[in-house]
Amino acid sequence: MSYKEQILAKIKSNEEIIGVIGLGYVGLPLAVNFAEAGIKTLGFDKNAEKVDLVNHGNSYIGDIRDAVLRNVVVNKLRLSATTDFSRIKECDALLICVPTPLDKFKKPDMSYIESACIEIGRHMKPGTFVCLESTTYPTTTEDFMLPIIERESGLNADTDFWMAYSPERVDPGNAEFHTRNTPKVIGGLTPDALEIGMRIYERAIETLHPVSSPRVAEMVKILENTYRLVNISLINELALLSGKMDINIWEVIEAAKTKPFGFQAFYPGPGIGGHCIPLDPFYLEYIAKQYDFDLSMIHTAGHINMRMPHYMYIKIATALNRHKKAVNGSTILFMGVAYKPNINDERESPALEIMDIVAHKGGDVQYHDPFIAKATTHEGRSYQNSELTAEALVAADCVVLTTNHKVFDMEFVQKHAKLIVDMRNMIEEASDSVYKL
Repeated sequence: MSYKEQILAKIKSNEEIIGVIGLGYVGLPLAVNFAEAGIKTLGFDKNAEKVDLVNHGNSYIGDIRDAVLRNVVVNKLRLSATTDFSRIKECDALLICVPTPLDKFKKPDMSYIESACIEIGRHMKPGTFVCLESTTYPTTTEDFMLPIIERESGLNADTDFWMAYSPERVDPGNAEFHTRNTPKVIGGLTPDALEIGMRIYERAIETLHPVSSPRVAEMVKILENTYRLVNISLINELALLSGKMDINIWEVIEAAKTKPFGFQAFYPGPGIGGHCIPLDPFYLEYIAKQYDFDLSMIHTAGHINMRMPHYMYIKIATALNRHKKAVNGSTILFMGVAYKPNINDERESPALEIMDIVAHKGGDVQYHDPFIAKATTHEGRSYQNSELTAEALVAADCVVLTTNHKVFDMEFVQKHAKLIVDMRNMIEEASDSVYKL
């Protein structure tokens, strides 16, 4: 029996073991999803604290409730986690969900993917399916990962193992769409890789969309997030112009939304956060340069987003100036440091960058976010969540609305705050005490 026949037989009889490498915002929900589908799943992570939490059924991801994790870990014994990467040899399929940050030069940091590939190559058994889910640039699977795994394992792709790319599409905090019901794109390095990948993922995902190659699937992910970046950057720039022209950009958007075709609403804010949207253009720029291609529109959109925290600082400084105060020496209370509402994720949050700018200018920075107990800014400043009391609001020279969490009581805030800078349209009308984006 060939390796392909062996793995397909295991899948059919529900005997396959799924390995998920990286138990963060993408990996843990994916692992739980496979385990809930009745598939034995083994999670890998170098963080021993995370591994221990998983094995005790304690979730650190907002979208995964403790009861759900405990059910698949403790009750059904379908999911376990380990720091021992030699156990990769136990797995029939390996799904890579490691971080893919940018370095200080905005160049993709591939060290996490490289480390995962080295571990896979050293420990995997013949007949293993390998799929990357992390955001990356097109050609990563075939030009970066494949040579490492073949070198470390001594095995040959499509003969001894199979490779694919399937981009994660996790939207943290989305109550309607989650891992199981979000359609999944998958591109195999070969037809056999695609077939095996489809058989694996269809066990746990409702809808699959196959594409012709990993590089197509890699470009899909980049397109989705770059599309959002360009449109959000566009509306942010128009918001800044509208402010100068005394035009309410929120009213403009609501009017434009009445058109039943050809328009999709995007909303302004202090910048774009999260791991994907602010970073993806730089992945694309990186690979485009290798093809001597200039992505001028995407480059511009990326830099508009990068400049937004500075413009938001100017909004704060202008609002304080109208009240005859300077940023230097003022207490500025930020409401929300998560990059989007109702989640416990502050990665690449523009609020953190604005806090750095304010602190650098001499402002006394405080924040309140019921989802984030402790926050560290991009420059390394650490803050603890402050309780939102009437006294705290009264004491603040300026309250800045940076994240539109549903739990925020805006009537309470307006009642006690002397000055508010609203970057998220949480207050309908501007006034002497409410300065809007």
